[in-house]
Amino acid sequence: MLLVSAALVSCNTFEKLLKNNDFALKYREAARYYDLAKYDKAVLLYENVMPFYRSTRQEDTINIHIARCYYNQRDYEMAQYYYELFSRTFPRSTFIEEAEFMQGMCSYNSSRKASLDQAETNSAIQSFNLYLYKHPQGEKAVECREKIAELQDRLSEKAYQGAKIYYTTEHYKAAVVALKSCLKAYPESKYREDMLFLILKSSYLHAENSVETKQRERYQLTIDEYYNLMSEYPNTKYKNEAERMYKVLLKNTKG
Repeated sequence: MLLVSAALVSCNTFEKLLKNNDFALKYREAARYYDLAKYDKAVLLYENVMPFYRSTRQEDTINIHIARCYYNQRDYEMAQYYYELFSRTFPRSTFIEEAEFMQGMCSYNSSRKASLDQAETNSAIQSFNLYLYKHPQGEKAVECREKIAELQDRLSEKAYQGAKIYYTTEHYKAAVVALKSCLKAYPESKYREDMLFLILKSSYLHAENSVETKQRERYQLTIDEYYNLMSEYPNTKYKNEAERMYKVLLKNTKG
């Protein structure tokens, strides 16, 4: 009962504070709530005093804190809105570098695992690249590059899994085309070895299942895929299976 009463008193006190016309007091209390990580109350106070402080030296501070409050509450959509608004409104602010980096972080935290839509992933990469363009030696430059590499891996995984479907559904010619396209788009992918092997195997199975008149030519083309894999990964984890296919390829292209 005491806890309920204390909560009600606290709630009433905050409501009175919101209605108070002492904007300097509300500004100080907003900062206090922010320091206490009570972002829900802080953002209400900051938004309340924002019109009063328009065109003052505190205006950009209030706006960046509003964006931070939403971000710290994991409301990334609202945070992104306010960070983008901040970048447009205060391009010369001392907080501009933070705002431009945090736009990427909002998209980064909203981005989904590789099996789902990657619109936010692409948005995050675009924002981080824009940050690097504007602040190549910025405080967050290294982190931006790390995040971009991570997100590129996510995109390459999605592309790889999509291409792999052609292989699992036995559309081997389409698998080769899709996997090569994936390699071209993501040459640094952590799945590069897997893709090179799957290109080899798809090409091999495509040749094996071809009509007899086309087999020899397709086996010869598949030998190139074997060399592509082995030149990059001479000790590939797929070596035994690759060597087995290679022996069959040589046997069927003799003479």
